[in-house]
Amino acid sequence: MRRLLFALVMLAGGGALAACAGGAEGSGAATREVQVDYVHDEVASSFIAYFPREVTVRPGDTVVFRQQWTGEPHSVTMGTLVDEAMAVVAPLIEEYGDSGPEPPRKVMRAFDKAMAPLPEMGQDQEDGSFQMSQNAGQPCYLDSGGPPEDPDAPCADADKDQPAFNGRQSYYNSGFIPYEGERGNEFTVELADDIEPGTYNYYCNLHGPFQRGTVNVVEPGADIPSAEDVARQAREEIDEMASPLVAAYERAPREGTGEVWGMTVEAPFAGWGNPKVHGTINEFIPETIEGRVGEPITWSFVGGHTVSFKVPEYFAQVILEEDGTVRISDEAVKPFNVPDPPTPPQGPEEGEGPPEVGEGAPEESEGPPPGEGDGPPGLPLWDVGSWDGEDFISSGLQGGIRFRMTFAKPGTYPYACLLHPQMVGSVKVT
Repeated sequence: MRRLLFALVMLAGGGALAACAGGAEGSGAATREVQVDYVHDEVASSFIAYFPREVTVRPGDTVVFRQQWTGEPHSVTMGTLVDEAMAVVAPLIEEYGDSGPEPPRKVMRAFDKAMAPLPEMGQDQEDGSFQMSQNAGQPCYLDSGGPPEDPDAPCADADKDQPAFNGRQSYYNSGFIPYEGERGNEFTVELADDIEPGTYNYYCNLHGPFQRGTVNVVEPGADIPSAEDVARQAREEIDEMASPLVAAYERAPREGTGEVWGMTVEAPFAGWGNPKVHGTINEFIPETIEGRVGEPITWSFVGGHTVSFKVPEYFAQVILEEDGTVRISDEAVKPFNVPDPPTPPQGPEEGEGPPEVGEGAPEESEGPPPGEGDGPPGLPLWDVGSWDGEDFISSGLQGGIRFRMTFAKPGTYPYACLLHPQMVGSVKVT
């Protein structure tokens, strides 16, 4: 259901675009590159998309999926099970996504039924925590059938060896693409020589089928767009997606209140967004805050982020163990050296509020009624008290909450979001 809501109802440049070609154009094997997410140079952000969304290749060619690490985990998941699901789901997203009509229940049931054979990388737990699923988070390549139904059970070791993609495999899953190591930020798909011409779907099994793309295979020897053309198309799609996101960041108030995702929120902000963009702004707004000793500072969380001081070193929210196990980093997502957060009140109806970003983001809540707490109504207040500036302190992964702390000593305190490495700020206390 979480995946359905994000994909159907919510739908709410930077690093160099590399492109490479192997062999002569028009003959021989070629390589084309698809960007996974994107690190933008004007505003720290996460783009829940692939660029370009469609790539055309021939049998025997190679598609390299190049991840730009924004802190958001991704996968590339393909196979006949995905093709069958997308035949149902993609038209529903096109009709009901963005500003389309609210999907009726029969549409939501059709969506769920189509996606049911495909496990999700992340699972919400009854206690409110978030857990990585091994049957989707680890690599798996099956000629027939589906991965284990038990989320804790990965595919057998023999099914983790990646073959060439022939278009007939039922399940062809990169699993979590790590940000470092042997498989760091790259997933390479070699197309089999005997793959049939046609359109093959892929998607991210964490963010859901809204983050999807296609590999279009043409006849051997047919002309295909050059590597430069593919890179140019990717850049155009990035610019189209980034423009409204950058504009939203520039319009975000640096003081006072603002409106985002139907909420009234008060600066400073941890995160921002634009409901028309399939991505999030990973910025503290304003980047530098000025305060006084003994006077509290309150952040409004917009999306899923952390406010963390005296961070010892970078640690990703998803960890890849040596044995292949994929897990959530407690250090990144759990509160540290602060009192327990308040129990969130009843959340909004399904489909309302901003999209969940990353793993375990709490649902946006209606917050206290008018007159309770301070600041605009809409987000519950969490006051963690005074901090002496000496030890690591973190809100943990939060969303839809106001986080308040008081500084006991003057100084300049850099801080960061532990989920999104480009998201940093500072507090100057006098």
